[in-house]
Amino acid sequence: MAQVIQGVFPKTIAKEATKDDKPVVSYILHISILFSDPLIWRRVQVPGTFTLSQLHDVIQQSMGWSDSHVHQFLVGKICYEPTRKSTHLRESKRFDENKYKLYMLEEDMGFMFTYLYGAGESWEHEIHLEEVVPPTGELKQPIIIAGERACPPETVGDIHEYQALLTALETPGHKNHKRLFELTNGQNFDPSFFDLETAKKRVDARY
Repeated sequence: MAQVIQGVFPKTIAKEATKDDKPVVSYILHISILFSDPLIWRRVQVPGTFTLSQLHDVIQQSMGWSDSHVHQFLVGKICYEPTRKSTHLRESKRFDENKYKLYMLEEDMGFMFTYLYGAGESWEHEIHLEEVVPPTGELKQPIIIAGERACPPETVGDIHEYQALLTALETPGHKNHKRLFELTNGQNFDPSFFDLETAKKRVDARY
């Protein structure tokens, strides 16, 4: 898992928001679960006015997660996460994901862009900025463009455990052959299947 760097750095971490009413660019992002093989990925287009908190929700809906674990973003050298008002010094040094819009972080997104989901080892998502889309008309809501492979069950701890279970699934007689079936509560889980239309409906229902 990538090392999370916390603290205040001298570099300016965000561009000031403009006060004019001109449409803002949107971004096409390729989001993949690191170390998945074959790769589990989604491609989305997101308004530049979306905050990191809203992007978190888009990732949850596009992947098929249920938002039941903690999360954080690493953009450039800065860690962003949900924060609460607190008098504790540790809280005050955190960067609130609700306060930073994507267009404010465009430069850093091209340098390093990671999304971590889950406690412990967690699921590490690599976010690649594929395209900056000119604002011919301002995008009002996110769009899921494409993707491959099913979202892993959240009862699995991380990608390494999941890959081991997939290997066992392909090996009849393996001691963990039925484990993935048990972790999905007996559902007919197909790791190779991704339903784009269902993912689009999840996003449409949110926005």
